[in-house]
Amino acid sequence: MAWLEIDPPAADEFDPYYAGYIDRVEGKQLSVILRQQRAKVIELLASLRDEQAGYRYAPDKWSLKEVIGHLIDTERVFVYRAMSIARDEKQSLPGFDQNEYVVTGDFDSRPLEGLIREYEAVRNASLAFFESLDEASWLKTGMANDVKVSVRAIGYIVPGHEAHHLAILEERYLGQV
Repeated sequence: MAWLEIDPPAADEFDPYYAGYIDRVEGKQLSVILRQQRAKVIELLASLRDEQAGYRYAPDKWSLKEVIGHLIDTERVFVYRAMSIARDEKQSLPGFDQNEYVVTGDFDSRPLEGLIREYEAVRNASLAFFESLDEASWLKTGMANDVKVSVRAIGYIVPGHEAHHLAILEERYLGQV
């Protein structure tokens, strides 16, 4: 199916916590937005040396590598949720502890090049999934972390979450490394 222009979700399709992410998404062509983000992240990271990617702007903050690992993990979780809801899952999907995932992900011990490859693979898989959906699937709702969410909302949360972290990277990391 050809990519649809997807209208932003209504306020009752997601937890208000995600409004800030959804509001960061400009436009309705999610595949274009996701592709542009992929190119930007890969270009940005490819300009760094591995040791630069271990930078933390404060001792208790994630390193740049950990931020990338967080983006990878979070996109996987959200796209799994979207897929489950699109396939009519009736059970509430579990939440996850992002801080624990970063700790156990041990991203700082990995080469930056490997994280870039994994990020690209995850984004490509997300694009393939989102582009496979028909119009009815985008409107389906389910429960994630005991809160109602639509596939369409998740389609906006994914790039909005990344836009949030890209802004932090540009503001607090990239000028320092």
